[in-house]
Amino acid sequence: MAEQFKRQVARKVPVAEILKGTYIKRPGWEPSGVLTKYGEISRVNIIGLVVSVSDSENGASFLIDDGSGSITVRSFEKLASDPGLGEIMRVIGRVRESNNEIYVVPEVIVKSDKKWHKVHSMELKLQKKITPKLPVETEGADEEIQTGPYQKILNAIAIMDKGSGVDISEIVKHIRIQNSEKIIQDLIGEGEIFEISPGRVKILE
Repeated sequence: MAEQFKRQVARKVPVAEILKGTYIKRPGWEPSGVLTKYGEISRVNIIGLVVSVSDSENGASFLIDDGSGSITVRSFEKLASDPGLGEIMRVIGRVRESNNEIYVVPEVIVKSDKKWHKVHSMELKLQKKITPKLPVETEGADEEIQTGPYQKILNAIAIMDKGSGVDISEIVKHIRIQNSEKIIQDLIGEGEIFEISPGRVKILE
């Protein structure tokens, strides 16, 4: 029974791959999702540019473009603050389908910026290279991304977290990266990790 309620990881996948995927709807508590070449995707983590916005009595929606394609983010209730046209946003949410249209029901919507949009795009390129079905390349700029300070800290949290999060002081102690506390705060601000209690963080899944 516990497995049925396990929250699915919010995956970073190009929007184009989500739109090309095959939607699989399951009954009851089993998560529905889109079958892609990266596997089945139930929840997504997208950073992109807002290219259109619309409101209605039943909620709000906007179109977000990550550079590979555009997907609708559809909320069935009023948003706390409407995304502005041309703004860069991070959206974490569930993939759904209606009338043969695949869209995202948001759980988290936060403002982002060009720097994080670029990092996100590079992470997507790196993800392609570590996908078993695709060739692996380790030379050039993408290797720097894989071993950069932000990714090192994310990797450390994933390894050190035994289920109840990790103390920031422990991360700083073991990682020994310059400006590590600032990087951790950046990751919190961008929604990559969250502070479950003062001084204790966890990767957003």
